[in-house]
Amino acid sequence: MIVAEKENLNTVKVLINNTEIQLTLLEDRKGNMFVSATSIQPEGIVYFATTPSLLCLFFESSVPLQTLLDKSPSIFVEINNNSKKVLYSTRDLQVKLKCGEQTINQLTGNCPVEIWKGISNE
Repeated sequence: MIVAEKENLNTVKVLINNTEIQLTLLEDRKGNMFVSATSIQPEGIVYFATTPSLLCLFFESSVPLQTLLDKSPSIFVEINNNSKKVLYSTRDLQVKLKCGEQTINQLTGNCPVEIWKGISNE
């Protein structure tokens, strides 16, 4: 089972970081992909697993941000806020993302997101 624990994730690319939302693409040592996004319920930054196909749908503006979380291959998410970090089961709690009903085009104002730009070659 894939669990998004912040300590085990490396940042691939900060996709959006403004006053409305923070959205980051991450990966673990095994190459599994994760996203962190601003959550409004519960409040904090949520870390959740995703798949390349879901990410492609999101980057094509075919699905909104909330769908990326709702279709996560893992039922566990980590939510960090200023006072604590908690691992939640999405079967017990519905996590609501800030700007969750928006697509990537709506979030970026139709500016393309260069997700692979800036990734170091190893």
